Amino acid sequence: MVGVPKEFLSGHAFHMYHLESPDKTVSFEFQHNVGGRSIYAEGTVDAAIFLAKKVQSKADKFIYNMIDVLREGAMR
Repeated sequence: MVGVPKEFLSGHAFHMYHLESPDKTVSFEFQHNVGGRSIYAEGTVDAAIFLAKKVQSKADKFIYNMIDVLREGAMR
């Protein structure tokens, strides 16, 4: 239905979203397609390196998300 290539059937994130106003006069659709799982593994490694640096620097903040990793330019 969403066109996932055969090589990614065992690991993918193909999602489609449809939003519609209650009176059905406005609709909005978007989708994202991720083939494979390597991008998630690479992001996990980048996040672990980011957190290790925060621990080393004795940072005051203790809760982070991937946006923090991106903003700091820590993605490889």
